[in-house]
Amino acid sequence: MTLYEPPYGPDDLRDPPLAADDFLAFLQAEKASKLPEPPPFYQALAAGRLRPDDLRLWVKDQYAYWDHTLVYSTGAIFVKTNDDAVRTHILRKLVDLEGKDVVNDLMGWTTPAYEELWLRFGHGLGLTTDEIRAWKPFTRTYYASKTLCMLSRYWEWSWLDGVASLYAGDLHGQACLGEAYATLQRHYQLPDESLEFFRVYLADVATHLPWEQAALAYWCCTRERQLTAAKAFRARLTLEHQLLLRLHTAVTTDKLPVQVP
Repeated sequence: MTLYEPPYGPDDLRDPPLAADDFLAFLQAEKASKLPEPPPFYQALAAGRLRPDDLRLWVKDQYAYWDHTLVYSTGAIFVKTNDDAVRTHILRKLVDLEGKDVVNDLMGWTTPAYEELWLRFGHGLGLTTDEIRAWKPFTRTYYASKTLCMLSRYWEWSWLDGVASLYAGDLHGQACLGEAYATLQRHYQLPDESLEFFRVYLADVATHLPWEQAALAYWCCTRERQLTAAKAFRARLTLEHQLLLRLHTAVTTDKLPVQVP
């Protein structure tokens, strides 16, 4: 899988844009083509082949993604966005990421940040907070996260491309983590309270997919906007795959991949 795609030229831009529904269907087809199956790590998880130590490694290596990467990349897209309705939706997404308890005084909500819920998942596997936070991620995991942050913040993606990235990430997460949640309940006998992360995440994603679809359907109204949004959509899927690549290597070989210093 590669992130590189050449710039679009006159031949690419000659055709008229797709109708809104057709464009959303095109993105779904792109997802099915680019990632016809879940990443290998999730396939092993769904099959019940992972050991407790493999699950612990998953928690440690992905902690930075839930603690920092998603917040940073979503915030970077929020800063770029100049459509009030979309900004409001992204702001709500940030509240979900940072914890609904940040507005406890206004709304009475008590749900903590994804980062805290991910730590609790790790606690259910016997890990301590210090063990999770001290982990040095695999270099492939690290650079996939950094690339997502860079694309979200700088000139490569417009805010509309950023929404396409959010949409791809949510579709991917809904499918993979929905299956993971069911499998963890079915095969791994984890205490139900340690799986709160999955319930919260999946409920949140279900509220975000409709507005992401609506924004893409409305604003991707030219051929160029559709092409660049689709490019960002594919790139996000690639990065989500890359985030788990060395984790799969680690659980299927006897040697840990290279970690960041």
